[in-house]
Amino acid sequence: MISLKLQIILLVVALLFSIQIIKMITRYKLDLKYALLWLLMGVSFVVIAIYPGIIYKISNLLSIKTPTNALFLLGIFSILSILFSLTIALSRASNKIKDLSQELGILKHEFEVSQ
Repeated sequence: MISLKLQIILLVVALLFSIQIIKMITRYKLDLKYALLWLLMGVSFVVIAIYPGIIYKISNLLSIKTPTNALFLLGIFSILSILFSLTIALSRASNKIKDLSQELGILKHEFEVSQ
């Protein structure tokens, strides 16, 4: 098992991370729909810091030799899911910008033709 000192450090860092995300949401610096994955990751870090036996069970379930490798695997999956959600958001924004610029071009052309 992990030491109590490391467990406390992990818990404090996870709580500070979650509090910072919540502050950014309340100050409208981060949209809630994009922050949900970050909040989920913060809560999962808090749970793992409080109950470190969870990572041992996950590593046994996935047949991974060491819990550290399981933790890295979960971290990589978390980062990939956040990256994927941000890619979707970027694609949507790009499509909206393209549609708006085309609509603006059409309106500008109609305005010039009418004068």
